[in-house]
Amino acid sequence: MPVWLECDTCGDEQTIPDRDDTPGGGTRCPVCGERPFTVRRKGLAWHPDP
Repeated sequence: MPVWLECDTCGDEQTIPDRDDTPGGGTRCPVCGERPFTVRRKGLAWHPDP
């Protein structure tokens, strides 16, 4: 099941990048530099119909 991140600020989509080992660094969007992301998964159904 493919997984990718979508930046909540600018909407850029990317695969999950490697994070820096710097404490407090975290994952940032390579386009706008912000941190909030939504994880997307292809083929995932939260509430499938019976």
